[in-house]
Amino acid sequence: MRIFLPLLFITYLGGITLFTHSHVVNGVIIVHSHPFKGEHEHTEVQLETIFYLSSFILSSLPELLTAASAFLFVLRILGTSLIERIIYVKPCSSVNLRAPPLSC
Repeated sequence: MRIFLPLLFITYLGGITLFTHSHVVNGVIIVHSHPFKGEHEHTEVQLETIFYLSSFILSSLPELLTAASAFLFVLRILGTSLIERIIYVKPCSSVNLRAPPLSC
C-alpha cells in the first residue's frame, strides 16, 4: 500500500494534467482529459456523462455539518471514561505503630 497509493495518485494526476483536450459540440466547448492518440470523437452519451461529472456539485453541506456534529457529540459521550473515586478509610485497630494523639 505504501507504494501503490502514491503510484495511483501520480498516475491520476498525470492523466488529468497531461491529456487535457477540448471538443466543440453545438457551439459549446467541452474540456476533459483522457489518454488518446490523434483525432477522436465521442458519442452524445459520452459527452453528456462528461458534462454531468464535470459539473457535479455537492449541495448537502448543511446536512453534512449537522451529521458531523451529532457524530462528534455521540463520540464524546462514548469516549468519556467513567471515574470512580474510592476513599480508603484506615480502620482503627488495637495495634498502632504510632504514638498518641491518634484519632479513630
